[in-house]
Amino acid sequence: MGSQIDKLLEKYWNGETSLEEEKVIKRHFKSNPALSNEGHYFRYLANKKSAKYEGSKSITSKKTWISAAATITIGVITAALVFNDAKKDPFAIEDPEKALQATREALMMIGSELKQGQNHTLELTKINKAKEELQEES
Repeated sequence: MGSQIDKLLEKYWNGETSLEEEKVIKRHFKSNPALSNEGHYFRYLANKKSAKYEGSKSITSKKTWISAAATITIGVITAALVFNDAKKDPFAIEDPEKALQATREALMMIGSELKQGQNHTLELTKINKAKEELQEES
């Protein structure tokens, strides 16, 4: 059995073993009371794998609770700001004359933008008309 383990160890250190071969090596060193350097290594790996870290579980639990508390706090603050701002209407104008003037200014701005859009549309129409004339001549 020793020569087979030696061959498997050589393959293991070269990174050429299969999972089944690695299991054979691990079983051998787990059940072998005489430990070599490799035996110590595989026992160390087995102990690390089986060790449970209670501290990491509680840290994860604390992080989860802190994340949940932060999310709820941000949600409450956001809701308070939104509902507080909803009560105040920044566009509300109490004076009817000022409201009329603001409406006129908004309509004038919209009208000028529409006029610019019409100018661009007319230019595109001219280009399309010229294109059609060229295609008809061809």
